Amino acid sequence: MKNYDAQSIHNVALVSHGGVGKTSLMEALCYTAKGTTRLGSVANGTSLFDNRPDERERHMTISMGIGFCEWQDHKLNFLDTPGFLDLVGDVKAALAVTESAMVLLDAVSGIQVGTESVLRLVQEAGTPRLFLVNGMDKEGANFETVLDGIKELYGTSVAPVTYPIGTGSSFKGIVNLITQEAFEYPRENCPGAGNKVNIPADLAEKVKTMRMVLMESVAETDEQLMNAYFDKGELSAEEIRQGLAKGMAGGMLYPVLCGSATLNMGTDLILNAAVACCPVAATRKEIEMLNGAQKKVIPCDVSGPLVAFVFKTISEEHIGEFNVVRLFSGKMATGVDMQNSVRSISERPVNMYFPRGRERVETSVIAAGDIGALLKLKGTHTNDTLTEKGMGCVVPPIRFPEPLVSVGVVTKNKGDEDRIAMGFVKLHEEDPTFIYKYYPDIRQSLLSAMGEVHLDIILDNMKSRFKVEVERRPPRISYRETITRTVRYVEYTHKKQSGGAGQYGKVAIDLEPLSRGSGYEFVDKIVGGVIDQPFRPSVDKGIRAKLDGGILAGYPIVDVRVLLVDGKTHPVDSKDIAFQIAGREAFKLAFEQAGPILLEPIVELRVTVPEKYTGDVMGDLSSRRGKINGMEPLGKSQTIIVKVPEAEVLNYSQALRSLTQGRGFYTKSFSHYDPVPNELAKKIIEASKKELAEQSE
Repeated sequence: MKNYDAQSIHNVALVSHGGVGKTSLMEALCYTAKGTTRLGSVANGTSLFDNRPDERERHMTISMGIGFCEWQDHKLNFLDTPGFLDLVGDVKAALAVTESAMVLLDAVSGIQVGTESVLRLVQEAGTPRLFLVNGMDKEGANFETVLDGIKELYGTSVAPVTYPIGTGSSFKGIVNLITQEAFEYPRENCPGAGNKVNIPADLAEKVKTMRMVLMESVAETDEQLMNAYFDKGELSAEEIRQGLAKGMAGGMLYPVLCGSATLNMGTDLILNAAVACCPVAATRKEIEMLNGAQKKVIPCDVSGPLVAFVFKTISEEHIGEFNVVRLFSGKMATGVDMQNSVRSISERPVNMYFPRGRERVETSVIAAGDIGALLKLKGTHTNDTLTEKGMGCVVPPIRFPEPLVSVGVVTKNKGDEDRIAMGFVKLHEEDPTFIYKYYPDIRQSLLSAMGEVHLDIILDNMKSRFKVEVERRPPRISYRETITRTVRYVEYTHKKQSGGAGQYGKVAIDLEPLSRGSGYEFVDKIVGGVIDQPFRPSVDKGIRAKLDGGILAGYPIVDVRVLLVDGKTHPVDSKDIAFQIAGREAFKLAFEQAGPILLEPIVELRVTVPEKYTGDVMGDLSSRRGKINGMEPLGKSQTIIVKVPEAEVLNYSQALRSLTQGRGFYTKSFSHYDPVPNELAKKIIEASKKELAEQSE
């Protein structure tokens, strides 16, 4: 394979709603460009890009697919992202390292729920985009209806570049509106290249009208092109291409193509458009690197210092773990040492290649602008930066979304605890969007993920890859205990004299409530020497031992101040342990007298829904004890800002999807703690005491 520089490399993220055909498209593009020798199928499990057994079983992309092909002396790197909403992390990763996004739309359904979600991510990333109306061979396909849906979002910035000849079973070709050429494709065993034909007579007027729309959209983006359009009444094919490329790169134009990935019809024109319109890697905004508090800007240049960013870690059964990198600057060569600036370790790539699904093209050099894979690095994973030694800079990491649902997990078989921990660590290296952690305050290990399907995928992988079966448990809530009033001079005396050395310690304390979030405070108010100085910290130590295990229901105690005001020391029997016990028991007595209550975590949700669902969603949130704090408009949607008890939104993603037909989404963040209503608190306390009693038996 020839070497390509950043001026001839295009990195393109394929994004869409699930099931629209991204994997089939990448399969077809590589086949048309003669990068592969056969056209695989997602439906029958022969796709080159469905690497994982669970992907072939579920007929869906679960982990980012990577492929490339060569076309017109350019290299096109494609990143095939999952379309299911739970797996959005790979979409963010792909957009972090590509210069353009190809948004696939179903020719029948048009803009769907998942399309809206990925378009938000594309917009956030500031990535130039073009659209492909895929599946023109389906019954009910309608290019113009889908085109109108795109225009509702982007208005006159939408620029149709191709137009279908027929739809459904009569779909047989495509007109290139730039060159006014028509091509027909065989529906069986299509090699990808079309046969040039005359534009059908019944489409002549439509093609003329659509080309005028295209030229007007292009002319509006550039004063020079606008003048040429006014002077000549039209633009040349080359002027249209130049205008499309400039307009797309500047976010002013959104080219629209059509075709059929499964039948490989129109993929040659898609490749032409990708080369003509999608920005090359060299146009990438200079990458802003962090070096301590300073920032360093580095352009995409092969002669610059080595800067490579790991955006995906993948593990495959036969080759093990490998890391996929984007070279932002310089070049990487086998056998040459480099530095992982995040983990401060040295790495030396021995095996490097350009991945194309399950196929690999070995290389000794990966240059600026390109994407490649590194096998068997020592300790490098997603979000790490590889640089020349001594450079000490890091690329800002991908900000993955916070998990939205949690489930308690325990192993089915005793003795699997170490294996489950190791398994989750390995899986997290490949998928940073989930968290597995043991929480001592609730005495439970939680697996937190983006949704129910995401949880299923993780646990299925745990079973198939690490041979560990896991049982699910309802997640416990991280309650807290505190007090509501001050109590004074609560004393306790610890005496033990049963032969041998005795134990003696007497303490008196005041207990005061503190404001939320203050934690715990210990104040030594002893005057004189009623308690020897060495024993006073022992009182604090004994109280702290009681804080974690709680008194009311076994939850951590917070927001209290203890004042040590009096006590007594025995000249012989006073010991550290005696004052620990005395402090602990005095605190327990004081706590029980100080109006103890249970606190529950309150989270802030930002729930974005189409306007027509706003009332239903707000009503549902109110029924969950939510307090609406405001609303913010977002296009044709509204973002509802609400604070709600965490216990009420454990499975909120499912409820929201049901209420909004899958079109609502939300983010969640911790806000504060509030008292639990009395009746509910009684039930929680009783259940917790029962559980603790069972555990102690």
